Amino acid sequence: MEKRIKQESCEVAYEYLQGNRDITVVLVHGYGLRRAMWKPQVAFLRKNGYPVINIDVRGHGNSRPTSNFSVKRAAEDINSIINLEKPEQYLLCGLSMGAFVVQEYAFLFGGAVGYMLTGVTPLCMPYPKWEKTLLSLSGAIMKYLYTWKRLKKAMSKGSVYTKPALISVTQMFEEIDKQEFLVSWKGFTSCLHEETLNFDAPLLVVAGKWDTRGSIQKHLPDWQKHYPDCVVKIIPDAGHVSNLDQPEQFNKMLLSFINDCGQVKPQP
Repeated sequence: MEKRIKQESCEVAYEYLQGNRDITVVLVHGYGLRRAMWKPQVAFLRKNGYPVINIDVRGHGNSRPTSNFSVKRAAEDINSIINLEKPEQYLLCGLSMGAFVVQEYAFLFGGAVGYMLTGVTPLCMPYPKWEKTLLSLSGAIMKYLYTWKRLKKAMSKGSVYTKPALISVTQMFEEIDKQEFLVSWKGFTSCLHEETLNFDAPLLVVAGKWDTRGSIQKHLPDWQKHYPDCVVKIIPDAGHVSNLDQPEQFNKMLLSFINDCGQVKPQP
């Protein structure tokens, strides 16, 4: 059953699916998609008894409309949901934009037993000026150089490696219009900040071997450079949305990480 929480300029929609395990898994989807992106993971987690909070990030899915999107605002939305639902222990799992939101959550609030990030670069590290400039101009490039039909097709094809995943992602991109897409993208492109982020729980970083989005592959070594205790894993035959390209492999990694986090004593 869908639930809603009133936030600044948005009613954020989510599901809280109960289970009999101690750790609740909070799922944060990728840009332009919606919480249905996690369908294989929700089924798997529920089969294994784990409670799930599955969120439509503001500006996406049923958390529309909104006039205010930023990665920080999305992290604050998640914190409000967690404060409302009060899961005893929770693990945050995000993909792409959702993984930036999870990093921002760790920066602002902390308190999770683990952070699983997929298809993303570090949020809080120095980037070359040219890379930040290119990111800031990406919205204008998409607005003026692409028709909405071409942009949706390019985003869908560039996000996945397998045909079943392409079908799912294409359907989700059809549900958002170009103006909504660009409004949220503007907030997304300003999320990087060079500040110290100390994860207060285990960190797992996952990437599809054929993920060609942005500079994700280029910056994979930076994870262990900036966070020596983090674990980096690659999923073969997967692109950016690796949880849909190879759901079984992704699920095994997720379950293994949950088990590892359950054995770690939380930091005060």
